[in-house]
Amino acid sequence: MSSSERLYIGIEGIYCAHCVDTITRTLRAMEGVEEVSVRQNVARVSGHGLPGADALVAAIRHIGYETDESRISRDRTRVAKGLRWYEFLLIAAAILLFALGLERLFGYNIFNAIPTVDSSLSYGMLFVTGLLTSIHCVSMCGAIGIFASTETNSVRSLRRPLLYQAGRVCSYTLIGGVVGAVGSVFRVSETLRGALILVAAAFMLLMALSMLGLFQFSLPRLFHLRLPAGRNGPFLIGLLNGLMPCGPLQAMQLYALSTGSPLSGALAMLLFALGTVPLMLLSGVAINLSRGRAKRVIGKVASVLMVILALSMLNRGLLSLGVDVTRVLPTQYNGYLAATAEDGVQTVAFDLDYDTYADIVVQKDVPVRITVHADAGKLTGCNNEIISRDFGFDIPLKEGDNLIEFTPTEEGDFSYSCWMHMITNHIRVVDDADFFAR
Repeated sequence: MSSSERLYIGIEGIYCAHCVDTITRTLRAMEGVEEVSVRQNVARVSGHGLPGADALVAAIRHIGYETDESRISRDRTRVAKGLRWYEFLLIAAAILLFALGLERLFGYNIFNAIPTVDSSLSYGMLFVTGLLTSIHCVSMCGAIGIFASTETNSVRSLRRPLLYQAGRVCSYTLIGGVVGAVGSVFRVSETLRGALILVAAAFMLLMALSMLGLFQFSLPRLFHLRLPAGRNGPFLIGLLNGLMPCGPLQAMQLYALSTGSPLSGALAMLLFALGTVPLMLLSGVAINLSRGRAKRVIGKVASVLMVILALSMLNRGLLSLGVDVTRVLPTQYNGYLAATAEDGVQTVAFDLDYDTYADIVVQKDVPVRITVHADAGKLTGCNNEIISRDFGFDIPLKEGDNLIEFTPTEEGDFSYSCWMHMITNHIRVVDDADFFAR
């Protein structure tokens, strides 16, 4: 009996367990193929009388993935896998330049453009709020949407994206009803919130590294839901999406709380969720309908974007726990607003901007009064609350002048941020007898 043949095939466009399942089933169905395994974007095919390279390439391209004969070899080390380092750097640079362009075009960071949600909003404006925050939703939940929306066979349809969105809408509505019914909300501590964000960030980073081909990672079996009659996994993933640590979602939950009614709370969250559907659904459909080169490009961009967002989320989680990895101890005060002495109190003032506060330098053991002037047009649902673990303040901002008071007792560089930890600045405390003479 002749020994089994073995081939390795480098495949682009793999970014979830569904992709692995699709490729595995397709290759196993080919004549001569007995075993198939897919790891790190490389399929290992074993059997007797394996198909030719041209047939393997045609089969893989038929289901929407990409390879060519140069990526098929008997030696795994010769099969290219994953995103090349220079591709990663080029895509990351393009994403950052695009984000910078949006900031210059709109005047602020569009990912932080979260409208203020309060009791004055009408039901119609709740839907509009969902529309406006959907960009944030795509950026923070798009990775999950990719996993949920991808078909497991060559048929391209709207079923999986629609199921995922239906699950999200049901989850948001149910949560709104529960929060509205209880009439009060359990305030999650900063420590617990930080831990939840770190877990979500680690999960996103693992998915991103898997998409980059660095190692094989897939959702737990619960999320696969390989049901013989209909694939309802996306609906369940959408239901779980309502539990994500998301700033706009938390703001809407507080709004639902303020209604004091399960019906009103559910309706408010339903309208908000429906507002987020169009852009989220469009992104899911784009992923689902893409094939060949388009699918490869989307997969590469999505994987790099997920790395950037995961690192950003990791930083947010660490800030919630009081750890600021971006902290730099300056030797000078360039770029910092210096406090001035007035009647035994040091004062400093600045105008609120969309996505930044101000870096401030103050003297140790002298009471501090910071005045933040907020124009109505500059307040958003992200920057409208300033918090600091180190100095113990949590100040909601309103139109006009807002006062922050504390007394620093230790030298060092301390962080303060928005309530979502997406905007972070620093307060530098010095012990310098000649500070106010500068």
